[in-house]
Amino acid sequence: MFYIARYPVTNIQFQAFIDAGGYQNAAWWQDLAERIQEPEIPEWHEPNVPRESVSWFEAVAFCRWLSAQLGFTVTLPTEQQWERAARGTQGLQYPWGREFRQDFTNCDDSIGRTSAAGIYPHAASPEGVMDLAGNVGEWCLNEYWMPENYQLSGEENRVVRGGSWFDVLDIMRSSERVDVHPDFRSLIIGFRVLCSFPIG
Repeated sequence: MFYIARYPVTNIQFQAFIDAGGYQNAAWWQDLAERIQEPEIPEWHEPNVPRESVSWFEAVAFCRWLSAQLGFTVTLPTEQQWERAARGTQGLQYPWGREFRQDFTNCDDSIGRTSAAGIYPHAASPEGVMDLAGNVGEWCLNEYWMPENYQLSGEENRVVRGGSWFDVLDIMRSSERVDVHPDFRSLIIGFRVLCSFPIG
């Protein structure tokens, strides 16, 4: 059992990691194949916009820092967990149902940028998780070619799920997976966090 964040990590949340010395504290980067020295300035700066231009390594370091703040383990979701959150128990094609709805998601360059988190309430998954299709694609914990591998030390491509504001409609399907190198930063990729039950 797990709890997945209702929204992707936003600029204001990621800024707390930066302000706390997240890029300077070696503990958050231990055993990662790459240690990023400084953040990339995001394309859009509003506090409630999902943080983009973050590599997989940075997302993992953020999770380690957040774990220390909360006192329990926070990680990126595996793609199996991410897909369960998006499809529910019914195996839905999209988080909101079986048919695509253009008015339910920011995709296909319709807005031309990342939008604020949670502005498509009708697009929530059956459990109320928001923004699982469009806006920003989301890093998952596991490797793309060997999905059973979750180790943090390698440089193998990782999975990105959910599609972004720039991606075409086909990428919005909850089953769609994309492979991306873990050091890649893009204005169409962000992340959300997860904790497993029991907490503690």
